[in-house]
Amino acid sequence: MKRGLHTVWLAAAAAVTSGLALAHHGAAVVYDLSQHLTMSGTVTDFQFVNPHVLIFFEVANDDGSSTVWSAGLTSPNRLARSDGWTRTTFEPGDAVTITGSPARSGAPSLWVDAVLDGDGNSLLGGE
Repeated sequence: MKRGLHTVWLAAAAAVTSGLALAHHGAAVVYDLSQHLTMSGTVTDFQFVNPHVLIFFEVANDDGSSTVWSAGLTSPNRLARSDGWTRTTFEPGDAVTITGSPARSGAPSLWVDAVLDGDGNSLLGGE
C-alpha cells in the first residue's frame, strides 16, 4: 500500500513539474537566431527586472524618423553575477550599441548577443 501511494505521489509531482518546465520557451521561438543586427541608439528605458532584463533604445532611421527598439537579455541575477550589472547600468540618454537576433515577427526587438556602452566598452563578458 505504501509503495502504491509513493508511486502516485511521484507521478503527480512529475506531472506538475514537467508542465512548469515546458512553460518557459527558448529564444529561438521568438527570435531568428540565424540573423544578427547591430544597432546604435540612445537608451529610453532600462528595466532590470525578472524574468529578462530589457533595454529600450531609440534608433535613427535613414528617412529622419526614429524607432524605439527593445532588447531582451538574460535574468538580472545572472547579469549581476557575471557582469556586475545593476539597476543603474543604463540611464535614459545613455548611448548604446547592441548586437542581437531580430524578432521573427518583424517587431523592433532583439535578443541580445553583445552590448557596448557609449565609449565602446563591452558590457557582456561573463556569458
